[in-house]
Amino acid sequence: MTWETNQRCSTGCGFYGNSKTEGMCSVCYKNFLQRQISAGQVNSSEPEVVVDQAKRTRCFYCHKKIGHIGFDCRCGNLFCGKHRCAEVHNCTFDYKADAAEKMKNENPVVAPEKIHKI
Repeated sequence: MTWETNQRCSTGCGFYGNSKTEGMCSVCYKNFLQRQISAGQVNSSEPEVVVDQAKRTRCFYCHKKIGHIGFDCRCGNLFCGKHRCAEVHNCTFDYKADAAEKMKNENPVVAPEKIHKI
């Protein structure tokens, strides 16, 4: 593996670029990919960059800092201890339909065989 030590970012931001990211630094390349995705010009041969949402550190309801102790809800948001219950933060997830679907999938209908009359 050879390192190109003197290659600056092709956008001119001042950081070092990489030949794998088309001569851009990681920040500029991520912005470039986001612009392509929003414009619908994504090439299927390039690997997709997934933005990690692990940096969420505030309650979705009250915006209180919670760090690593937050509670994930099924609606996809992170909440503090005070707003972790679905009734408190007006959760949009349909627990009733989810439970009904789960019961339907886990408990198939069992019907006895018909008795033939003579």
